[in-house]
Amino acid sequence: MSVRGRLARTGPVISDILGRHDYPPAVSRLVAETLLLASMLGTALKLEGRFTVQTSSDGPVDLLVADMTKDGGLRGYAHFDADAVAALGTETPTLEQLTGKGSMALTIDQGPGRNSYQGVVPLEGYSIAACGEDYFRRSEQLPTLIKLVVAQSFERDASGAADGGWRAGGIMIQQMPEDGGFVRDLDPGDAPEGSAARQDTAEDENWNRAKILMETVEDHELVDPALASEQLLYRLYHEDGVRAFPPHPLSFSCRCSQDYIKGVLEGFGSEEMADMHTDDGRIEVRCEFCSSTYNFDPDEFKGS
Repeated sequence: MSVRGRLARTGPVISDILGRHDYPPAVSRLVAETLLLASMLGTALKLEGRFTVQTSSDGPVDLLVADMTKDGGLRGYAHFDADAVAALGTETPTLEQLTGKGSMALTIDQGPGRNSYQGVVPLEGYSIAACGEDYFRRSEQLPTLIKLVVAQSFERDASGAADGGWRAGGIMIQQMPEDGGFVRDLDPGDAPEGSAARQDTAEDENWNRAKILMETVEDHELVDPALASEQLLYRLYHEDGVRAFPPHPLSFSCRCSQDYIKGVLEGFGSEEMADMHTDDGRIEVRCEFCSSTYNFDPDEFKGS
């Protein structure tokens, strides 16, 4: 059956990223969904650089960024108006209520000296998953079904305190084209060397069957740590000979450092840096991804 799928289930890395910020629950869920989508799509490619999912819009959450590197380094953040989010008056606002009108860009950055690739779709639909489906429908003409689930855990530790961590799980399937197009030769990403890029051609009924089975997945199954990924896949597709490749581990990774931030500041003029001065006259810069703060003496940049 020529159907390719992805299954992503994360816990600690999502909690690590969200734990570095003081986001309202609704914003945390949106960031987690964007991180999950980036990890699902990023691991489907033979990346040499970085894969980024970014939204830009006119709503309370006007910017979302999630990116993943070749080695599974994941990071993300949101820019939002806290008062506007609170004014929505609900803990489960819709995507449109949170983001308003805008666009979603998916970018493959292959590094210095190499071409970058980007696809842009309207930020429409009921979820981040729906926007991902729209991207494949518009840009690659690939029938795609995506389901993303985010849940906050309230398991209690030995002291009885709730940990408040987050878990996220997603599943995606795509119907591969029978003839033509670059997709037919696209390496499945995490497949062992020598594996075929795709299986034999499929009939439409195979795709319809795959969709129907995927739609039976319940939210709790995607985020239940006691349910192994292989077990979930077997429940769904054991009659179809599904193959599972080795997992692609993810970890939080931010590329900021004292030297990196200093290099960025050296590109600013003196008037721009003056706006960054703290009350004690030092320059302070905060990384949006990891919330680390870097301090500099303005004298370090004199003559630069």
